[in-house]
Amino acid sequence: MNIMKNATSSKRAQRRVLAAAGVAACALSAGLATAAPASAASRQFTVTNNSTRTLRLEGVHPTSFVGRVNGENGIGTCAHVEGDCGRGTYQFLFEGRAHAGDELAPGATQRFDLSWEYGEWFGREENINYAAQLTYKIEGTNGKLDVWIDTTRYTNNSRCQVFAPMERKPSLPGEPRGDAFFPYVGSCTAGGLGITFKQ
Repeated sequence: MNIMKNATSSKRAQRRVLAAAGVAACALSAGLATAAPASAASRQFTVTNNSTRTLRLEGVHPTSFVGRVNGENGIGTCAHVEGDCGRGTYQFLFEGRAHAGDELAPGATQRFDLSWEYGEWFGREENINYAAQLTYKIEGTNGKLDVWIDTTRYTNNSRCQVFAPMERKPSLPGEPRGDAFFPYVGSCTAGGLGITFKQ
């Protein structure tokens, strides 16, 4: 009788193991079916806040150029060109990005998945095909951080600039106005897919 009980218990244990394995396999299959694959149609730019101040995104805007807007030589200078010189706007499309009003806390990052194309644009593969300007307010100051990003067929490019309006040192009543100066609100570095703001 003990032998039969042990055999029955063993079969029950086997059924429990098989059932658990089936549930795990179903869960793994569902996870694989719903996971979003990384897209090859965009390049991911990352803005990192390495300062003690919060950055607030004020807007993301298209950028424009002045130059040749058609012709086999692509975008170029307007010198000695008739009929095809004017102002154009780079293509502007994201697969994912932060939005106006979003805050970038100290130590945090924001990502901007800017589109790109393998084909040539305006006849030249090295020309920019997607571009955007990001503008941040440096909270607690009058300063702003501007970031420009763009993609070409083979490259990812970024540059940045920190700006703060001129201020004057306080002066006592009856004394001449204080000296004008530009307050230091931070600095930035950019290049490729990475942009960093610091103080």
